Amino acid sequence: MKKALTLTLALLLTACGVVQPATPEVLPTPIVQTVVVVATAEATQPAPPTAIPLPTQGPTNTAIPEASPTAVPPTAVPPTAESASLAVPTSDLTVVHVDNILGKGVFADITFSSDRLTLNCYPREMTITMRAIHPDVTRAEMYYRMVEVPSYFRYSDWYLVGNMDSDGAGNFSIVLKATDLTPDWRSLDKAVIEFQFAGVNKGGGVVDRTQKIEKMITYYKECP
Repeated sequence: MKKALTLTLALLLTACGVVQPATPEVLPTPIVQTVVVVATAEATQPAPPTAIPLPTQGPTNTAIPEASPTAVPPTAVPPTAESASLAVPTSDLTVVHVDNILGKGVFADITFSSDRLTLNCYPREMTITMRAIHPDVTRAEMYYRMVEVPSYFRYSDWYLVGNMDSDGAGNFSIVLKATDLTPDWRSLDKAVIEFQFAGVNKGGGVVDRTQKIEKMITYYKECP
């Protein structure tokens, strides 16, 4: 009896230990998708050239001109005889500053733009300026005379050139040309021009005159 139970228990254990084979899982059949690769022909590009380093150059003093738009050159105007004479350099001219003592308390800062005046050369004119220091002076008159050189023996009468230009603030000026000189005396090859200025008041009376300004301005008929 004991053997029968042992055998029965052994059979049950054997039956429970038997492992049934698992049913294999059926996998879905993979769908293979055909990929069509279209080959695109690419243009063959050459490799960029290797940059060659340039030598370093320091700044120079020479400025590089910038490009400017093309301009139409102006039409050249031929110079006139008068403008040609004015184009002569004036570096050799000497400005004459008259001592204020000669102004005699009537005018000061009397100045001649040149120490010479010529008829047929340069300069053919000069500018004379001054400043009235007498309170009654409202007008200035200019006189001149010519003295023959080198003897200084013959001299002309005093000639009135006229009223000087005024700025209304006591400053006077005038432009004297060689052609303004009296014809009888400007025919001399060389002479000295002497000047005197008169200060005039509102009523037309002469307040006073300057001293004679002598031997400061030389006249030449031709080039000196």
